[in-house]
Amino acid sequence: MIKNIENQLPKEEIDFLKGKKLHLGIFTDPFLTFMLEGKKTIESRFTKNKIIPYNKIEKEDIVFVKKSSGPIIAYFKVKEVLFFNLKETPIEKIKEKYSEQLCVNKTFWESKKESRYATLIFIDKLVKLKPFSIHKKGMQTWLILVK
Repeated sequence: MIKNIENQLPKEEIDFLKGKKLHLGIFTDPFLTFMLEGKKTIESRFTKNKIIPYNKIEKEDIVFVKKSSGPIIAYFKVKEVLFFNLKETPIEKIKEKYSEQLCVNKTFWESKKESRYATLIFIDKLVKLKPFSIHKKGMQTWLILVK
């Protein structure tokens, strides 16, 4: 992954990235566009099971942003992460507190009502990249690239 961006960033930034845990997130519009425009400041993953990134991502980790069925176009540093067991914290509380930063609507919340776990990832220092492709197998929407 780092090899693909070495010619796009200063050496100090490459060295910084080499020392971090790297993730790959798959993103769709309109949420991707909102993130790139700086409107969406929290990324969320709501799941029925405890799957990544739940309890597998930390503050200071790096998330590479891949457009669904497209290239990697950016990355961001994780400012903060919150994990919720939705049996203990009702999804309504998350909706009330974070909807605006998530840039989501009623349809989004309706589609997440069966979720049992939530991961909220606060975005810091989003860096746009010259798009590049990687080969990714499977339907996962989140991968850990480097631990």
